[in-house]
Amino acid sequence: MKKFLLSFFTLLTFSLTSFAQTSKYAVGLFTDVMLEAPSYDTFYGITGKYDYNNHTDFQAFVGYSNFHMTTIGADIIYKLKDKTKSNFNIYGGIGISGDFYKRKIEVEYEGVTSNGFAKANYLAINPTIGLSYYFSAIKSSFYAGYKVKFYPFEGGALDINYLSVGLLYHL
Repeated sequence: MKKFLLSFFTLLTFSLTSFAQTSKYAVGLFTDVMLEAPSYDTFYGITGKYDYNNHTDFQAFVGYSNFHMTTIGADIIYKLKDKTKSNFNIYGGIGISGDFYKRKIEVEYEGVTSNGFAKANYLAINPTIGLSYYFSAIKSSFYAGYKVKFYPFEGGALDINYLSVGLLYHL
């Protein structure tokens, strides 16, 4: 009976031990939520990731926000732990994105109504820090981080307090 219990617990321990991620490519969904009033703008989108090595990733994304803004960008991310040795990781990175605002507007002046679009384009630099965890059983990783959007051509405008959350499936 002791051999059986020892064998059972050994097998159980090895089956519950997760193996670190090995795929170089991943695709997934993300959201960036501004956590301060008055806007609370939220971006939703898709992302693709390529692991350059065990610590560095390149990530590209495209998304749309509830404030009629489309974003397209890329990040370089550095993970503190070797991805082949740990499923949990702490990361930091920097990226660049183009944010494109377009909204249909209606203007009335002296009884005449005109329809048109309000448009604006912004370039943002996006530093980020966060945590990620890889679930080997479903070949997916979940990440949550803090992101800042710095607009250098808009007088140095700064949108702080973005919560960045995503789920990646590793191919």
